[in-house]
Amino acid sequence: MLKTISIVAAGSLGVVCSPTPAQGEVTFDLVTITDPGNAPYQTTPDWRYVNGRGAVDYEYRIGRLEITTAQWLPFVQLFWDDLGTINPSYWGADLLPDRTWALRTDVPDPGMLPCEGISWEEAAMYVNWLHNGQRSDLASTQSGVYDTSTFTLNPDFTFNHQLEPAPGAKYWIPSLDEWLKAAHYDPDKDGPGQGGWWQFVNSSDAAPVPGLPGQGDTTAFVDLTPRELWDVPLGAYPHVQSPWGLLDLSGGTLEWATDDYYGWGTNIVANGTWAGFNIPPENLDDIIYYATQEPRTFRGGLRIASAVIPAPAGLVVLLGAGAFLSRGRKRSYAKREHSIQ
Repeated sequence: MLKTISIVAAGSLGVVCSPTPAQGEVTFDLVTITDPGNAPYQTTPDWRYVNGRGAVDYEYRIGRLEITTAQWLPFVQLFWDDLGTINPSYWGADLLPDRTWALRTDVPDPGMLPCEGISWEEAAMYVNWLHNGQRSDLASTQSGVYDTSTFTLNPDFTFNHQLEPAPGAKYWIPSLDEWLKAAHYDPDKDGPGQGGWWQFVNSSDAAPVPGLPGQGDTTAFVDLTPRELWDVPLGAYPHVQSPWGLLDLSGGTLEWATDDYYGWGTNIVANGTWAGFNIPPENLDDIIYYATQEPRTFRGGLRIASAVIPAPAGLVVLLGAGAFLSRGRKRSYAKREHSIQ
């Protein structure tokens, strides 16, 4: 199931800009995160991973859902022979005898299954491909947002990867601060214009209830195998939303976010709840991020970030609200000057 782009701003004036996609083009349901200059999350003790994080001084967009099988499949069909293991570990597609990929036939809605098992490098190449117009040439995966020529390892196993997306990027892997704000920050939590932070991703300070669709609020902490849990389609809990209308922030896959956290080197972190590993719905204070020095091999899922589309003249619409833990220095990203022309 492919969706056209829509923009939703919780409790504020937003802009709808829904270009008609070309036939077969991968499109996304994107939510606009407003309230630039929001206060960061503050908690005690001050060594907690998320203390002082989540402030973002620009508007951006982020996927309402994680990347779906239907959105990742065209990338695999084009570049699997060239890029190797870009097929996720668990998703809604199968390799056929003729070495082509197609949607599975053993589940009702395979195109809406999450993609668990994407490396950070693969996510970066996917973002390059989107930025470059989803072309069929391999060069479209190698630069534009992230320069893959920087994807090199040092003898001490640190790496040199470009982490900050290039100026003008249309899509990127979200930063830790962007992810936190979209998942937990509410610009009207304590009243109109009085922003604050919810402890859980269901716009509440009470945890979502574990259970399958129709029985609970999240697949996290449900006693089934990973394959059974990842066979639950995205969007199956429409009543469980972040303040901005994001779905499936609890359960589903780990979600990549980029952050330089360790004091001794650049690192990648994946955040969110990992279905199937008995990790309960995550309290903001207790979030553990899986930091890795192996962006080629450590695998998670992806919720894509994007630039805000300029409004067509006169079109303004009122919209409703729809990891190993380590201690060290924290990176604050510079303001992103992204725009889509």
